[in-house]
Amino acid sequence: MNFQLKNFQYVKKPFGKFMQEVCNGSPQYLRSLNAEKAAEEPARFSDDFPGLSDQFHLPQQLATVARNQHSSPLRISGPVNMWLHYDVMANVLCQIIGTKVVVLYPPIDAVHFKIPPGSSSSPITVFHPDQRGCVVYPRHHFRVILNDGDILYIPPLWLHSVSPLDNLSVSINVFFRNLSIGYSPGKDVYGNRDLQVYEIGRRNVERMVKSMESLPRDIARTYLARLGEELIETSRRFRQKPD
Repeated sequence: MNFQLKNFQYVKKPFGKFMQEVCNGSPQYLRSLNAEKAAEEPARFSDDFPGLSDQFHLPQQLATVARNQHSSPLRISGPVNMWLHYDVMANVLCQIIGTKVVVLYPPIDAVHFKIPPGSSSSPITVFHPDQRGCVVYPRHHFRVILNDGDILYIPPLWLHSVSPLDNLSVSINVFFRNLSIGYSPGKDVYGNRDLQVYEIGRRNVERMVKSMESLPRDIARTYLARLGEELIETSRRFRQKPD
């Protein structure tokens, strides 16, 4: 699947039929939503599936994740590759059934993946369309294989794409807030709204560009290029400073 290309469609069908088709190798993907207010509240596995709530618990070592949980959607899929994207919130990917390959790229590499402004999804496909788990994008990456019962921590802004190796894959993502400040105010059902500083920065860039529209184009282009270089140089200094 590719979110930028929208090469998929949303379909409603009985759950039993969906499961039968997926188990038979049909390329379908389910991501659970909040059972009561899908457009307003994030998905929470224990609330949305009360009959199964006692079947899934994070280990004690991840108590901090549970305390700061934002959402925990259930994911069930057939042989479908998930597009390359990043999440603003940290999360732990808990593999329940099946084996999948997860490819991760550090946040600093986001500039190489043609992510549109204000988006968190890349149009670049990193897996071979016909060979499950085969990475075709050459940049340095981390490749992880998850089996039943494995848990993978995915830090904020780390780009990742997923390719199942079996016909059936069942997993639960537990997204959690690992920052004490900085999240954008207001509704964030999926937990992938960029931090407030980035949203403010984008608005400032728009105002800056607009303020130069009255200048001759060559002058405006020169100043914007200089400002861009200054920002790039500043980002290099941030990269050199230890956390």
